[in-house]
Amino acid sequence: MSKEGSTKLTYAIKNLRKHWELARVHWQDQVAKDFESNHLAPLETRVNAVIRGMDKLAEVTAKVKRDCSENR
Repeated sequence: MSKEGSTKLTYAIKNLRKHWELARVHWQDQVAKDFESNHLAPLETRVNAVIRGMDKLAEVTAKVKRDCSENR
């Protein structure tokens, strides 16, 4: 398993954050604050956890492949 998926996800969440910051320049009311705290922040937290999990899984998968190929 490559790190391609987690790399794409990392880019996507950074891109989302960048665009959100641009939107916040013009959208500064309570609805924007609620959106950020109720939707964006939890999403970022979850996505970052998924990225860490994907990276760990990639490490484990690579180790398994190495271990299996050494025994052949």
